[in-house]
Amino acid sequence: MPPVRLAPRDELAAAARVVPLLRAARELRAWAAEHPEVPASQVLAGSAALVAAEALELTLDELDAAWQVAAAVSEQIADDGEPRPAAGPLATASAEDVLREWDAALAALLAAEELDGLATALYTVGAPVRIDALFEAYSAAAGGGQLAGPGASQPARRTPDADEAAALSHALETLADLGVVELGTEEAAGSLAVVLSPLGVWGVHRRLLAQGWHVPVLGAVEVGSAVGLLTTLASCDAEDGESKINDWLAGRSEEQAAADLIAAAAAGTPGLRGAAFAVLDRIGQAATEQVRAAIGEPLLRAHAAVWLHEHGEQAELGPAERAWLLVDLGAGLLEEADPRDVVAELLPDVAPDAQAEIVAGLWQVPHPGVIDLLTTLSEYHADPGVARAARKAAFKARSPGAGGGPRRS
Repeated sequence: MPPVRLAPRDELAAAARVVPLLRAARELRAWAAEHPEVPASQVLAGSAALVAAEALELTLDELDAAWQVAAAVSEQIADDGEPRPAAGPLATASAEDVLREWDAALAALLAAEELDGLATALYTVGAPVRIDALFEAYSAAAGGGQLAGPGASQPARRTPDADEAAALSHALETLADLGVVELGTEEAAGSLAVVLSPLGVWGVHRRLLAQGWHVPVLGAVEVGSAVGLLTTLASCDAEDGESKINDWLAGRSEEQAAADLIAAAAAGTPGLRGAAFAVLDRIGQAATEQVRAAIGEPLLRAHAAVWLHEHGEQAELGPAERAWLLVDLGAGLLEEADPRDVVAELLPDVAPDAQAEIVAGLWQVPHPGVIDLLTTLSEYHADPGVARAARKAAFKARSPGAGGGPRRS
């Protein structure tokens, strides 16, 4: 498979939140909850289908697709064993829940061989494909036929009959309604073209990875690059991240892996530092010597001391270093996460009064990310006392001479 570039998870979640079919499936689940007489099957038919289609302003084809998605998501919720709301606005759902729901919807729609083959063919090309060429992939999906991109010479092709053209049109409409494909114009020929959306690339990539395909990601980990691994993990979910970590660790000794991660952390951003020590947890005691040596690195001292303490080793960590570590962890979260999520995750088990006291003193921390973190806390923290303390601390941090010296990156 060709290498692809995966969009950041917050962008993927934002795209999934406005997918028409996902919204329709949620509305259908809410409608079905109010009509217990409706059978829980993969196809809503007969008078129930007509009533639901009219109530939700959907065509029967759209209703059928929405019902498949609703059933798939409901089954996923049951399998996970985690209670989630059956319906509600996608705008308020977490990024992980939205992407998990969208991924279940994709699996349901690609269950038909022709849709699976069509999506895989578009992934393989990695570029817009003219609509008039798409029939070749659609008809040859089961036979492994290849699909040419817009700049390639086009083989001779037959014209699809009415039924085949209708089936292809319906398949594209279904994929577009789920946000899997995008339609555009192929400039050279002036004809319509179809391409996988960033959301579609991410979804098909996950499916191919689960099926055992080698599916490289642009900018991802290289054989000797700990930085590549840590950077890639920022755009992965937990399952994909575990797979990439396992692959990376399998290619080197535990001691070498620890040394590479420490070096990447020392030269990286706050987010990379946090990720590096998280991966070091996977190595365990074999990394102790390398982590203890990192105590001498100013940027790593606090991380290393906490890691050693958590693994039963002695390491000193004073109040000032704890405050610096809190800011560094917060700055790392802000590199990728929504500010509201950062605020929720930063001090989850600390009472608001204690949080306000901690936040009030952060202006003295010599860290370049302290003002951004305090500003985020002042704008998004739900507790007025903590938000007020953050505003005052941010004002002090902006004052000349704040922080007690040059700031570490």
